[in-house]
Formats: sequence, C-alpha cells, structure tokens
Amino acid sequence: MLIRPQISLNESPIILHSINRVRYKSSQGTSAQTRVTNAPRKFSPRVNKSFTCYQEIPSSTPKNRSLSVEKYKNLSGEVTPKARNKSTTLRNRNLRSSSKLMNGHPGPGDLEETKEFRFKKEMIAAWFDRGLSEMRLGEFQSSISFFSKVVKEESNHVDALFNRACSLMNLNEYKQAIPDLMSVINESPLYDKKVYIALAMCFANLSDYDTAIRQLSKGLLKFPKFTEGFVTRGQLFSQQMRWDKSIQDFYKAISLSPNEGSAYIGLGDAYLGMNDKKNAIKAYSQAIQSTHTSFLALIKRAKLFFEQQEFSKSLSDLELALSYNTEDAEAYYYKALILLSQENLTEAALCLEQVIKYDVQERKYTGASIYNLGAIKIKQKDYYGAMHTFKRATDINLEVKEQKILKGYVEAILCLMKRKFKEGISQLTRIIKKKENLIQEYIGNCYAFRGYGYGSIEKHEQAVRNLISASKIQELDNASKYNLQISTAILKSEKDPNEALALLEESSKEFPKNIEPLAYQASIYVSQSRKTTNKKLAEKSKSLLDKAISLRDSESDLYFFRGLVLYYLNRPIEAVPDYEVAIDKAEDNMPIHFMCRGLCYAQLKLLKEAVQDFSIAIQLNENLSEPYYYRGRCAYLMDDTQQAFQDFQKMITNKHDDPTVHVYAGNLLMLAGSVEDASKAFTNANSVKPTFDAFLQRSKCYIIMEKIDLALSDLESANKIQQSKDVEFDIEMIKILNIPLDNTDNNLQKKMTQLSKPYGLQTSGKVFKEKHIHWYKGVLLFMMDDIQKAKVEFKAALDTKYETEDPNTDKDNSEVLYNLALCYMVSQQYEAAFIHLQELVYILEGGDRGKVLLLIGILNLAMQQKDQARNVMLEAFKYEPTISTAYLEEKTKVEILPFAANSILANKYPLKQVKIGDNHPIYIRPSFGYPYITLPSLEFGIEDTILDNFLIKCVKCKPEAPWLNRVKGTIQFTEEIRDLQSESVASTTKSDSEEENSVFDASFSEFKIFRSAVLLPVGESIKQDTAQLFNNVKKKEEPFKAMVIDASEDVKRKIDSICSSNFDD
Repeated sequence: MLIRPQISLNESPIILHSINRVRYKSSQGTSAQTRVTNAPRKFSPRVNKSFTCYQEIPSSTPKNRSLSVEKYKNLSGEVTPKARNKSTTLRNRNLRSSSKLMNGHPGPGDLEETKEFRFKKEMIAAWFDRGLSEMRLGEFQSSISFFSKVVKEESNHVDALFNRACSLMNLNEYKQAIPDLMSVINESPLYDKKVYIALAMCFANLSDYDTAIRQLSKGLLKFPKFTEGFVTRGQLFSQQMRWDKSIQDFYKAISLSPNEGSAYIGLGDAYLGMNDKKNAIKAYSQAIQSTHTSFLALIKRAKLFFEQQEFSKSLSDLELALSYNTEDAEAYYYKALILLSQENLTEAALCLEQVIKYDVQERKYTGASIYNLGAIKIKQKDYYGAMHTFKRATDINLEVKEQKILKGYVEAILCLMKRKFKEGISQLTRIIKKKENLIQEYIGNCYAFRGYGYGSIEKHEQAVRNLISASKIQELDNASKYNLQISTAILKSEKDPNEALALLEESSKEFPKNIEPLAYQASIYVSQSRKTTNKKLAEKSKSLLDKAISLRDSESDLYFFRGLVLYYLNRPIEAVPDYEVAIDKAEDNMPIHFMCRGLCYAQLKLLKEAVQDFSIAIQLNENLSEPYYYRGRCAYLMDDTQQAFQDFQKMITNKHDDPTVHVYAGNLLMLAGSVEDASKAFTNANSVKPTFDAFLQRSKCYIIMEKIDLALSDLESANKIQQSKDVEFDIEMIKILNIPLDNTDNNLQKKMTQLSKPYGLQTSGKVFKEKHIHWYKGVLLFMMDDIQKAKVEFKAALDTKYETEDPNTDKDNSEVLYNLALCYMVSQQYEAAFIHLQELVYILEGGDRGKVLLLIGILNLAMQQKDQARNVMLEAFKYEPTISTAYLEEKTKVEILPFAANSILANKYPLKQVKIGDNHPIYIRPSFGYPYITLPSLEFGIEDTILDNFLIKCVKCKPEAPWLNRVKGTIQFTEEIRDLQSESVASTTKSDSEEENSVFDASFSEFKIFRSAVLLPVGESIKQDTAQLFNNVKKKEEPFKAMVIDASEDVKRKIDSICSSNFDD
C-alpha cells in the first residue's frame, strides 16, 4: 500500500552550501523550510544534484576600493588570505595613474592630472558601488548594467568582472558568465580561489563536467590546500560516477581538514554509489559529528537504515534530525513510512500532512504523501475521503503512478455507489486485466463489485460469473450471496421457471424485507400465464404484488406492475387507478407510467385522454420512442396527420424487428421530401423481412431520385412477392421508356406503337396513369414533327381526370400546357403559344419563370410588339440572367428548357431548333419525365405490447451493495447514495446499436424539394411542437426562393438593340 521516495538513494548529489565559503552575502532571506544547523550559515556559490541551480551572492567587498588594500574578514570570521590582499592591491593600482612610480612617489604625470580624470574615477567607483547595492537587492539585471559600465571604462577591472559574472550566474546565464570568470583568472590568477569553483559550476551547469574538472584542477594547482576545491571536484567526479577519483578527493579534503563534514557527506555518497552501504554509514556517522553537516548526515543515514529495513535506527535518526529542524519534509516523510509499516495509521497520517505542509519548494515528497494518505482512507473504507485526498495531488499535478492505480479502484467503487454502473464496470475490468501487484489484496472485492454492477444493469450472466469468481478468492458476504441467487434465478426464469421461483423464495429468507424477489416471482407467473393462457397464474401474480405493496406501499413500481397485470386480466378500468398511484408515489415523473395509462385510455377508446398522457411522456423524456409511436397512432386515428408525422420520427429506432414500422417511417420521410433516407427505411424493412409494400415504396423513391434501373428491379421484386396488374403495368411502361433511342423516326415509331398497345382494361398502375400515356405519345409525335397529332395527345392528357384528387394534377397540367405551347410555337401560331405561356408565367418562380418570360419576349418580337418585348426581356433577365444574356449576345446554341425538359428521360431525346420569326434561333424540347409520385397514406394496425413492460428483465434489479458494513447494524453511505443522481438502468442497458438503421436524424432537419414530394394538406393543431415542425419546413424552403437580378445598363442597351433591330427589319 505504501510507496518509497521517488529519488533513488544510490545517487551521489553535490551539495555545496555546507562546503564552500566566500565573501558574498545573500540578498534573499532564508525560507522557513530551509534546513538549519547549529552553526552560522555560510554563503557560497551553490549547485543542486544535477547542477541546474547555481546561486551567486552579492559581494561584501568594501564600497570604497581605496580600502581594498586592508585586510578584512568574510562572514565566517576568517581573514582573507594574503594572496587575496596582494592581488587586491594590484587591482587597485589599475585605478591610479600609470605615471606613478612603483615606490609610490609622484611622477611627472601627476602634475597633468585633470578634473575630468578624477571625475572618471569617481564615476567608476560610484557605478561599482551601485552594482553591489543592486546585487544585495537581488536586482541582478540592473547590477549587470552598472558593472558593464565599469568594465567598459576599465576593461581589466577584475572586481567588476567577477561581480558581473556572479550576477549572470544568478540569472542562470552561465555561458555568458564564463568569459568574465576567465578574464579574472587571466588578469589575476590568484585573485580568489572561489573563482575556480564558480567557473567549474558554470561548466557543470552546461553539462560540461570534463571542462569543469579541468578548470577546478588548475585552481587546485595554485591553491593546493584548498579543501573546498577538493570537495567540489570530488562531487563532480561523483556526478560522472567516477567513484575512485571522487573518493580520493574526499580523502584529500579530510586530510587537509579532518573536521570538514561536507567531505564525509561526499564520501558517504560515493560509497553509496558503489553500493558499499557499510562504509557509507560510517562516513555519514563521521559527518554527524560536524556541526555544519550533522542534520544532512542524519537524514542520509536514516534513509539508508530505512532501505535496510532497520526501522528503529532509522526512526531514531529521523527524530534527532527533526529536533534540529521541525519543518523538514523529507524527515517527516520517512518517519511516516516507518509508522505505516507499523500499522500506526493515525500517526502516519499526521506525519504525511506535515510533509505536504512543508514540502512547498521542490514538492519532492508531496505526491507520494498524498497517495499514502489516500491509501489510509481506503483501508478505513472512507472512499469519498480517499478520492478527495487523491484530488489534492491531481490539482497540483503531482499524481504518482501508484496513486493512478489505486485511484482507479476508488473511482470504480464510487461509480457503483453513484449508480453509474457501466462506467464502474469498465474501470473494474481494466483493473482486473492489468493484474497490478498493488491491487491484488482487493482483487476479490473487484469481482464482487463488478458482479454487483452487472446485476444492476441486468447483465446477469456476467454477474453470476463474477460472483462465482469472487467466491473462489474469498468467502462471499451475505449481500453478494443474495445477488448471486437473484441473478441465477433471472437466468433460469425462461428455461426452468420452477427452479427460479425456488431461488427467489430462498433469497427472501435472507432479506425478508426486500420486495424484489416477490416482484420477480410475479413477473414469472405473468409470463407463464401468457404462454399457457391460464389466467389463474396471473391472479397469483397479482396476489404476490399485493403482498409486496403491503411490505412497502411507497414503492411506485409495485403499483405500476399491478396495473399491468390488471390490464392483462382485461380490467383496464381498475388498472388506471394503480397507474395514478404509481405516478403519485414516484420520486420523479416516469414516462412509462403515463404511457401505460394512455394505452388503457386508448383501449377504452378515449383517444384524446390517451394523446394527453403520451404527450406528458414525451415531455418527460424526448428520447423515448414508444410514446411517439403510440401518440402517432392515436393522432392518425383522429385524422391529425400532422401530429402523426411528428411522432413517428423517433419510433423507428426501437422497432427494428417490425418491417411495417420501417415502411411507415419511409412513408413519412417521403412526405417530408427526404426521399433518399426514405429508401433507406424501406431497405431496413426488407432486411428484417422482404415485403410487397417495402419494395413498391422504395421503387417510387428510386423513380424520384431518377434511379430507374433500381426502381424497375424493386417493382419486379414486389411482383414476385405478390402479383399485381398495377405493378406489371408500371414495369412495362418503364421498359418502354428505357428502350435505347437512336433518334430515328423508326425508333420513335416503335415506341409509339408500344405505348398504343392495348392492355385490356388496365390503363394505369401504381406509378403510371392514363394521363402519362397521352403525354408520352404527344412528346414522341412532337419529336417526329407530327405537330397536329401531338396537340391532340397533349389535349387528351389535359382532359384526363383522376378518380381521386391527386395533388400532382396541377404540376402535370402545367407541363402539358407548356408542351402544347411549343406545338403552337413550332407551327408558327404565335398568338396561341403566347396565350398558353401567359397562363403559366404567373404560377412559376425562379429560373423556369425567366425561361418562359424569355420565350414570351421572343414571341413579342415576332409579333412586332417592341415595347412589350423590351419589358418582358428585362423581366426575364431578372430571373434567368445566364440564358437571357446568351440569347442577347446571340450565342451559337441557346437552350431554353424549363420544367422537366432537361430531365434524365428528356435528355435521351434531341433538341429541336426553332426560329421564331426573324429572331435568333433557339433550341427547345418538350417537358416530360417519369411521373410525379403519389404520396402514400398512413394506415397501420394496433399492436398490443403493453405486457412486455412486465417481463422479468423490466423489473429493476436492485442488488445489495457488497461494500456496506452491516456488522455494526448500520449502513455506511446509505443516505448519501440515495441522494445522489442515479444513472437510469434503462439508459445503461439500451443497445449500443440503437441508432442503426435510423434515418430520421440526418434527414428530417434538411428538407429537399423533389418533383414528387408534396406535403399533404395540414389541418389545425393545438400542439406547439407540431407547429414548430412546419416552421422548420418553411425555413428550409427559403434558400430555394428565386434570386432577382436587375439588368445592368449594358443589358438594357443589348435589349434595346435587339428590339430595334427586329423592328427595323
């Protein structure tokens, strides 16, 4: 459960703050978390274990450089070495005139010294002093600026160079500090031995350890008794894992200064790097004797004792270390680990909290401490407390690997407690599959908890397997035994109902106040009654439900189930009050309650009341499909097709096994104009079971989409399932129209003959009507230049009446009327053509309107009506600028093809060139295509599936929670669980493929205008959402409105020109 520190003890860190001594005072106060010793703190260049944090401290050099020739003491009380003072004297000479003699007597240059020279010296001194002040304040960027001014005026000013290097190092600009330090050494090699340490640290921070060692070795040649230099070089060797070299340097340092604790620390680290723990402990023990290193040595020795599992010794060292520094996080952490190993959870938790409190700088132990606190909470079964504890680490991004493992276990349990069963099961499955060693002590619980989760989402086969696996690992608690009996009984309810009833009876003995076993028994009896038509079994089911209600009369589901049983017993009037009680006692309004009461009303022929209940169910949960289906059926029976149209949208998703439902959905999609998705619905119907209606309706969709070969195939398939004269007529018509065309009169005549072939009394089919026969004959005659006969056929088509009102009549007649106008135009009966086109122009919009207006304008020109022609052509340009411009510019081939003159069927026939009067010739073709499809009607039968709501799988499984402690007579977290928002069992068990074969989602919101997609007349509706449906239709139709473009001056000139030219001619 507990974990060790993240940093290995085998590393050999370099810690210089207890070794090196320099004359630079820190500008920053020591934090409360910094380790303290019994001796005064010595400030120096410092570097951490990886040489990434060098800190240089401002110099305490006297402000007046004229005093630098005097001896002074550093902060540790040591007198500056003579060599240092001598070099300082030499440096100060640089400020004096070069004309001074070596013996100090004035030279001839002194007489020529000016005020400017004196002012320059004073400015250099002032800049230097200001730089030192800025360093003390920690304003290193500013200090660099002042020292740079000094160096600019006096390039060999070694004090300025050194202090600028120190400032740069404080800004981590090690590479820039190196030239300044090298200049100091070159100018004055004996300036200060600490310069060599600083230079080595710069190279070390640049990961150039070889150069760092080489430069430091040069300093040791000049200062052979430099203890701190040997310690530092030893640490550099340790960083390179050159243990023999480092040990030699540490022993050299000890020989020079036997009481140098830092040398013993480094020696212990080196021995530890060589895995010589015995000598490492000896070295740390020597370091403890030194005042300056006793605290650090105690920590290191305690950690080493801990690794060797000598916990008492380790705890003793940690206690002594904490007496030196009560705010050291590392000491508290190792103390906590020892206490955890001794099962002293309370004291361990207190120590871990101290770790988190004081580990605010490096955050080295915070993540592990939070993890161990969480592990303690788990051991105490405080899962919410554990999760809250783990969140502390996550919030500060210090989550350790072990925490992620244990956190997953806690999250899984909390998901189950919150009734988020699928999520909890998924997490437990991942935990079990990973087989982490850390989780093995909880693996039995994982199986038991996962079995509970599977039972809660009605996956009882998996629940049984998991509970049996848990029983093989550990003894099952009573709750898990109960869950195993319930799940086993549910699995056996179909094949062996008697054994299932026996198991349920036994489970009631262990938990006599639980109502679920009684409800399951009642469900089994109802199912058996439906299979055997033995109503007495249903009466027994009602008796069990009566008993369950007496045990817990606050349970809404019990009244709901009893209402279903009463409905099955053909007592809907008695069932309605039970549903009303179920609605009143339910914590939330349940859609299924209103749905079932609505079906009772529907059975009693109270359709308005039924629609009201279905509407409430929809308002409670719009994602359910059943209430839409039921309300749609009622709406259709009440002739409210608009409401039915809306309610069927979501019905198809949950009715995959009923091909009729898919047909109904496809019909609605055809009404909506979403023909492609309608064809998918019919395809889905055939995938369930091929039907005549599905093939027929899909063939109509293919005709709309102009996929004629597919339409023909579907008609043939429909005719195989159920022979029909109407379908045979449609098949024959499509075959005739699909005959390849070679544009010869013989070929056209052949088609004409086939169209004239008598079919007995059969003059129409499901798709093609008698009107279409006359229409197609007229087109063929027109293409054969038999205009007079073509007129006769077109007029016959206009005179054909349908037995029932067809919404496509006006569209068909408009196209036939246009074709008749073409006949008059070709036969130079311009006035008749003009009259027919005038009738059409007022009912057209968009491009078709522009094309017809252009034809009218050309007819005006032919009839010498200049002003009318000009106005009409200007109007034509507004709606169809492309073709109008082509005609005005007298392009080679100007095609004017309104309506369906450019359809897939019409394109098989050639264009006809027509010259109207003396005007520029145009190319035309009659308008014709495959028929506009007559939209389907919505007829369906009533299907009673209400009792399926009391199948055993519909009874909510409420297994007993295995994590609750029942020994003390109390249940931990019970109230909290009940107050939590639960995940619906119905939603968790919904099929992952519920959206398969759904074709409404993408299509219903994007209506398209098709030649055969005309909405049925809509009556008034009191439903707000019904109005919104047709508002959406209007919004989708807006983009199809015609774009009106005013004619430019150039276009107007062209129209004037063509009108004038025609008039002059």
